[in-house]
Amino acid sequence: MPRQFYSENRDCRAIVDCTEFPIQKPNSPARTANDLQFLKNTNSLKGMIGIMPSGTISFISPLYCGSISDKELFIKSQLMDLLEPNDVVMADKGFQIEQEFQKISCKLKYPKFLMDCIQFDASDRIENCKISNVRVTVERAISQIKIYKYFERPIPYTI
Repeated sequence: MPRQFYSENRDCRAIVDCTEFPIQKPNSPARTANDLQFLKNTNSLKGMIGIMPSGTISFISPLYCGSISDKELFIKSQLMDLLEPNDVVMADKGFQIEQEFQKISCKLKYPKFLMDCIQFDASDRIENCKISNVRVTVERAISQIKIYKYFERPIPYTI
């Protein structure tokens, strides 16, 4: 584990993020609606990748339809079954599942939201930057999958 990471995040077991893979457009309109990612106007499958603080990929979820939320995908992936009490998982703002983590005595660490104020105070800004600086490692792992073109073309829908 990198030294700067270890000093503040020694209980962190995984850093997670979701990514999408384009798929061929299905023939059935009903299937198209499930897989359609409305923001990007593409059909896709979505999966979650978890890495260890060292950067090693340690968890890959099954792929689900592209319209699934990060929260739903995390719960369906059953990663929580692999965690031990007091483990910490880092994620982005899309993973709003603190209650589920409290049930298993674990902690979810993610950047804070700007709720009822105009801007963050200094301590919240610093904390958000620290979390974002660490979370970039999972973004790099995901980019390696996409850069090295494990999936050169859209995934055939029949798979």
